[in-house]
Amino acid sequence: MSISQYNQVADRLRQDILAGRHASGVRLPTERDLCTGYDVSRITIRQALSLLEDEQLIIRRQGSGTYVRQNPTRRIPLMIDYTGSVREHAPTLSRELLATRTVKAPEWIADELRVSQNSELLYAERIDRLSATAVAWDEVYIRRDYANNLTADELARVDFIEAWCEAQQFCPLTCRQRVNAVTVTPIDAQRFGLPVGTPLLKAVDIYDVAQAKPVGLFVSHYHPEYITITSRFNYVRD
Repeated sequence: MSISQYNQVADRLRQDILAGRHASGVRLPTERDLCTGYDVSRITIRQALSLLEDEQLIIRRQGSGTYVRQNPTRRIPLMIDYTGSVREHAPTLSRELLATRTVKAPEWIADELRVSQNSELLYAERIDRLSATAVAWDEVYIRRDYANNLTADELARVDFIEAWCEAQQFCPLTCRQRVNAVTVTPIDAQRFGLPVGTPLLKAVDIYDVAQAKPVGLFVSHYHPEYITITSRFNYVRD
């Protein structure tokens, strides 16, 4: 995944903040000084600062400047478009395919995908890492008639939805998402190195190719120290 210039600037600033070179509560240099220091345009600096603000590392104060938040920790803000969020905020994130096989649909999965419990599904487990840190892992369930052409390499792509659509020659109509606060299970503890019972975010995404025709379900588990779920509404005024 290519890294834009503003993402490169954001990454350098992020590293300085997390390493304490820009201490908690301290005001960052002005946009003009940052432009000079990084030899980039003001637009690039503003885009970089916008990323860090979304990640809750900095706060902008009107008429005063941009400040490092108290006790800053990085959290990747995810919207329903996981690939787009990662491309914007964590372009170096990598994905590993842990397992893939054919399974009989569990009852609740069968209900969600509107298939019988005897139906065969493609099942996969994947883990996403930032550097060496596991920040998310997911379980994938796809109807067999929408998985016949998928390869292991495609399943391991961060932009899997795009790869899936291309391989199977289809375009999803909708994606429905629900997010729940849960606690770490033994398998989550193994993946993330967190104590069992720690609060955790879990999302279920269901992709439909037509009304009342779901074809894929993804259960995603997010490390609470690195991922936050966000949403944004654009209001259209007449």
